[in-house]
Amino acid sequence: MTKEKKSSSESEQQGNGAVAENALGADQLLSGPIRFHGGYQVYSESGVDLTMLRENLKRTVSERWEKNCLALPAIMAFRKAGMRQRLGSFNWERGPVLLDIPGILRLFSTHQVEYVVIGGLALISHGSDYVTKDVDICYARSPQNINALVAACSSIHPYLRGAPPGLPFKFDAATIQAGLNFTLITDLGDIDFLGEVSGIGDYQKVVAMSDEKEIYEIRVRILSLDGLIAAKKAAGRTKDKLHLLELEELRKLRDEGAK
Repeated sequence: MTKEKKSSSESEQQGNGAVAENALGADQLLSGPIRFHGGYQVYSESGVDLTMLRENLKRTVSERWEKNCLALPAIMAFRKAGMRQRLGSFNWERGPVLLDIPGILRLFSTHQVEYVVIGGLALISHGSDYVTKDVDICYARSPQNINALVAACSSIHPYLRGAPPGLPFKFDAATIQAGLNFTLITDLGDIDFLGEVSGIGDYQKVVAMSDEKEIYEIRVRILSLDGLIAAKKAAGRTKDKLHLLELEELRKLRDEGAK
């Protein structure tokens, strides 16, 4: 190869965002941000993939939730394979339904349950690339709403998630009044019912930090982006801290779009 051709090749590589190895030392190759073709920012300083967030924000909330449900079978299959590898044999006892979000929301709507969507689905609603396998809600603890919640869940056989099979459990008004937060498996997927949210408070305070959206032709209240950030900061678990990185970037994108 002539000197002119070699120079042309190196110039072409650099124009496409690549760096010739013989031009830099090992320390230089390993340091600094990753450069991508096109010159735009892919990752934030905290390591969040901004391209994924921007793509999610182009979708409706319904489309974001559907994307989540489409990803679940593959994720559960990988999890199942991992369990088999670690344990040698593993019996996956859960049924074919992973998460029927429209079915759950229709039951709540039919029985006029007062609730706010929180947790993973709320994250996804605001553009997060997180994938969740359950529906988290904060519910009003008035006697009327507790009765509505019982009626909505009566046909989907709620049972304590992680509890031994056959444990006496009845999701009725007395049980709900005696407790506060419940993690359940149902015929339509896993549902977590919370009477209050860390960093915010009870249902009335959560409602004040929520937005109403129309999803699957149903009016649904969803915890706001600022509400999620407050809740994640208060919870303080490792996964909450990771979620906060994404939420902070989503807030920046939101504020930039409002200018």
